[in-house]
Amino acid sequence: MTSARRERTRARPGFATVMVFGIIIVAAVAISMIQSSAFSQAAAGRESMARARAYWAARAGVEATLARLEYGTVEPVEGDAYSLLDDMVQVAEGELLGATYRIATTEDKKEVLGPMDAHARININRMTRDQFLRIEPFMTEDTADSILDWIDADDEPTPLGAETPYYMSLPNSYVARNGPLRSMLELEMIAGVDPRDVRGEDWNQNGLLDANENDGAASWPPDNGDGVLDMGWSGIMTASSVDGGLTNSGEIPLDLKTATPSDIVSRTQMTTAQAEAIQTYLDNNTSATMGDFISTSLSRLARTGGGGGGQQNQVEALTDEQLTLLIDECGIGDPSTEPEQPGKLNLNTCTAEVLRYLPEISDETADAIIADRAGHPEGYKSIMDLLAVPDISRRQLATIYSLLCVKSNVYVVNCRGRDTRTGLEVEMMVTLDRSKIPVVISEVRVR
Repeated sequence: MTSARRERTRARPGFATVMVFGIIIVAAVAISMIQSSAFSQAAAGRESMARARAYWAARAGVEATLARLEYGTVEPVEGDAYSLLDDMVQVAEGELLGATYRIATTEDKKEVLGPMDAHARININRMTRDQFLRIEPFMTEDTADSILDWIDADDEPTPLGAETPYYMSLPNSYVARNGPLRSMLELEMIAGVDPRDVRGEDWNQNGLLDANENDGAASWPPDNGDGVLDMGWSGIMTASSVDGGLTNSGEIPLDLKTATPSDIVSRTQMTTAQAEAIQTYLDNNTSATMGDFISTSLSRLARTGGGGGGQQNQVEALTDEQLTLLIDECGIGDPSTEPEQPGKLNLNTCTAEVLRYLPEISDETADAIIADRAGHPEGYKSIMDLLAVPDISRRQLATIYSLLCVKSNVYVVNCRGRDTRTGLEVEMMVTLDRSKIPVVISEVRVR
């Protein structure tokens, strides 16, 4: 055997060894990649399961609140304005298999359990220019006019406002709503509005002080890190509240225009003569409002309302009990055919600060109302209860009647579901509207 052949013979075992090591290395890499992929898939699967548990926990909290809200609407506890909210607070925390949920909001600068009452804020869609200009220190005249132009039905700008031609001139053009705002964030589309004024520190609009909203300049949004949530205009105004719904007794409001006198007698405990006088007054006064019955006695309305005199001129004035039932149980017009109206401010849940933003109510009167409310542990049962507040006359009450209520229809539920094992959270924000039965879910946000 030649020396060259002997060298080739010795090289073959060495080459085989290298090949074996190469195969082993490739196999190890392949196994490592497979294991890494398997671990990644397993981790993703675990995260997916954790997210699912957190999601359904949040959903369970919303469903529990919805059930309490609907039951409390059709079976109200008369005489206790806070019973429904108390019922919803009872289900504000819960535990499921492997997950928990918690419903909370910020009320009067403190975090509390339960949903947010939209009627604790002034509905922006029913505000006047004077009311807007009370929103200090951010609201200017041009901004107030632009908001009113956005909401009104025409395309004629006010002297300091803006309408569709202005918005069409922008690089990213759009048209004005010319209708009610659908959310507070829609305000940011209006000329002169700064998002920081709308949101304050509550940049994600969840009504809670999150970590990034309480760390000073460390992260967005800007905040003062004082441990108190500043919600900007969103803590004062809302676009969610809705007027109407069932009465305090759980009944559909009685339309005074179409009801029979016996229907009115049954709901209000008044006499037939009083019921007929009310209907005659409404028949002869197309612009009549429920406030008329508060500001002026029925006997005087009968004398000035036209329609034949006689017995109606001698009708007895309504007692306080009859007037309260009239205001609480009846209305003018069929609620099922009337367009949806923005909600009123709930006297039982609004803060003194929000109440003072209504120029129709002086600071002294607002303070007197809040002080008087403290003496009603079950809340105001009727708007007529305000007559017990010093300095509030029937005429003044008739003026503010269109602004205030004692019963809320819309609640915003901010529910955080949490997976117990991983701590992963899912936040669900749902707006519930009980002005119609069954309760309507008007908005859902999940993050």
